[in-house]
Amino acid sequence: MNITQAVESKIKALPTGQVFDYGDLPEYGRAPDAVVKAVNRLVADGMVTRLLKGKFYVPKQGVLGPRKPSDNELIRAMLYKNGRLRGYVTGIALFNRLGLTTQIPRTVTLALTNGGRQTKDFGTIRVKTISARYPVSEQDVKLLQYLDVLQDIKTIPDADINQSLKAMQRYFSELTDQDRKRLVEMADAGYGPQVRALIGLLFAALDEPSTPDLKKSLNPTTTYKLALDPAVWPDMKDWNIH
Repeated sequence: MNITQAVESKIKALPTGQVFDYGDLPEYGRAPDAVVKAVNRLVADGMVTRLLKGKFYVPKQGVLGPRKPSDNELIRAMLYKNGRLRGYVTGIALFNRLGLTTQIPRTVTLALTNGGRQTKDFGTIRVKTISARYPVSEQDVKLLQYLDVLQDIKTIPDADINQSLKAMQRYFSELTDQDRKRLVEMADAGYGPQVRALIGLLFAALDEPSTPDLKKSLNPTTTYKLALDPAVWPDMKDWNIH
């Protein structure tokens, strides 16, 4: 079986509507030019549809003609490159999933490692990409999403900041000691002082000791105006939050 036949056989075995790239084809590692030519030939023949640069799918035939991939598949295609995760869902879609807002956005925001700002409209969904504040890996996604929430805590739509922080307190309570240590490391490396102050406040609310480095990373003369309720957050002044 030559390269063209192997590529065609592999693609025929894929579910319709599943997005793939060159890296998903085993032959690409040893004969990249031949694989690119083979895929381009299949696009020209109509067997494969090009979604984005380097991204393709086998169209599913519907009553009204070929159908595009599902919204979830479109998002997955943007999050993975050559089989490796490079980003995660953030913004209002994340806030909604965590129960922080009832708003359901038409535009889904993705934070990508080394990603630039761009917006792509797929018809049923718009996807906006931004650059992740910290290199993305599978095991860090949840923690990075929590950090993004704290970064944007003042601008979550249709939400009370005290209730939003209480919700995050519940999520923080489920973190392991290793998770908490990793959270602080990433906050220190990629996020602003307000995020680190809020982490300290949430740890205090959970009676969890914060690392000395977390406190030392904050300027003692800087205050963070978040309009929190001191009755709900009695330790807020310890972290210069007002």
